[in-house]
Amino acid sequence: MELPSDVKRVVEKIVEFILRYGKEFEVVLAEQDRQFGRFLFLLPSNQYHPYYLKVLQKIQEVNIIKLCRYMLYKDAETSLEKPESTAEEKKCTVHQPETKYEDEVDKLLEGLGPRYTDWLGCDPLPVDTDMLLGFVPGYEPPFRILPFRVRPSLDQREAIALRRLAKFLPPHFALGRSRQLQGLAVAMIKLWERSSIAKIALKRGVQLTTSERLVEELKKLTRGMLLSRNKNFLFFYRGKRFLSRDVSETLLERERLAEFLQDEEEQARLRASAIIIPRNDVAEQSRIAGPLAETLDANAKWGTRLDDRHKEKLMREAEIVRHASLLRKLEDKLAFVEEFLKPADPDSITDEERFMFRKLGLRMKAFLLLGRRGVFDGPVENMHLHWKYRELVKIVVNAITFDQVRKIALALEAESGGVLVSVDKISRKKFAIVVFLGKDYQRPKILRRKHLLTKRKALAILKPMSALQSKVDKLISKLEMDDVKHQGDEALYDRLDSAYPTDDDSDEYEEEGDEAYLESYGSEDETKDPI
Repeated sequence: MELPSDVKRVVEKIVEFILRYGKEFEVVLAEQDRQFGRFLFLLPSNQYHPYYLKVLQKIQEVNIIKLCRYMLYKDAETSLEKPESTAEEKKCTVHQPETKYEDEVDKLLEGLGPRYTDWLGCDPLPVDTDMLLGFVPGYEPPFRILPFRVRPSLDQREAIALRRLAKFLPPHFALGRSRQLQGLAVAMIKLWERSSIAKIALKRGVQLTTSERLVEELKKLTRGMLLSRNKNFLFFYRGKRFLSRDVSETLLERERLAEFLQDEEEQARLRASAIIIPRNDVAEQSRIAGPLAETLDANAKWGTRLDDRHKEKLMREAEIVRHASLLRKLEDKLAFVEEFLKPADPDSITDEERFMFRKLGLRMKAFLLLGRRGVFDGPVENMHLHWKYRELVKIVVNAITFDQVRKIALALEAESGGVLVSVDKISRKKFAIVVFLGKDYQRPKILRRKHLLTKRKALAILKPMSALQSKVDKLISKLEMDDVKHQGDEALYDRLDSAYPTDDDSDEYEEEGDEAYLESYGSEDETKDPI
């Protein structure tokens, strides 16, 4: 019978946990699952129970094979490293019992506090933090100091290595409802003297609604570093500034001794200064002793004072120097702006290239739409973004007259640094502008020019300009109507008659033209006869 894929995943995950925490975990899980019925394959009467036993046995066999290979590999290494011992040495050797890591951790945790006997995982049992003291009289965070030429923080490689190491460590503490954490901080500091990582397990069934505040409180009390956290465990690293109790006490004693010696030296200096009595009857000759006093006296006697003319000359020279420095700064800024806004050479492309670029640009489907705001920082940035994938950019502009489009095209060419290829009318009120990026194009680091208007500022300027343009149009139409009223209908008709010629005028014009032609022809014949 083929098992569903989700059942297979659940079985493999439960087998992994059972191999990690022991066979007791299977019994506890089966007891807790009676109400929910999520892991029915743990019961012998279930149809999926044989598959569960098969997976469990298979993984156990694989682990045993890996362990045997590892032991054989270690024995081969030791036999190669050590020379063969003699028979007498074999007799003298005494086989000492091997100490396991769990036994060492168990001995270490024995002096930290009472154990959590309801722990469902494997040995050793963690320390129950709810049974520790919540408040320790006179507790202070530990003294820390960073060694010379040591980075205070962990780099990425060190952090990953510590997280991988902490993942397979047995938990040292089991944290429950207790929020007084000074006893836990004391136990963690004592543990850090032997182990660089402290692993805290969160008790199941206890709602840790303030786990973030709990972590911050532990970091404040221990001055440690949080490696990682999940819903089951907290991993704390002691940090590179951590000092053991003996070293920290020695450093504090040296610091107190240095402060005491400094106080003694200050007291001795004050006592010596009190013994010396200052003398008031100082000789007048001592006043001129020393280079400073001599200089002051000489300046008082023979120093030259500035007159008005000399003072004016110095002020004028200082003003000239200030203006020269200001002019030099402005010239440097102007040169930078000219280099930054230097447009591309329009003669850099030939007529054949311009013809092909225009043809390709008008056929392009991708285009930029330039709205009523005109040229601002957004369209220029989009042009550079288009040039990232293609050499041409097509801009569609809604305008009424060709002069407006020509001004927009020249502005786009100057701001983007490209080469204007063509400006074409594609519909009644739409024009297409094709711009080539140039043969020496280099994409600028800052795509949005700072001297251009933003989208919001361009719209803010557009509103008063459009209102002003509408007022100007109204005034022009009003003035034309006033002219019509003042001149009257006859004047208007006379102006229209003068603008359009009548039939009589055309006949006179034809006669005059014929006479002028005959006269010119006759003059030519007269000039030819003498020849």
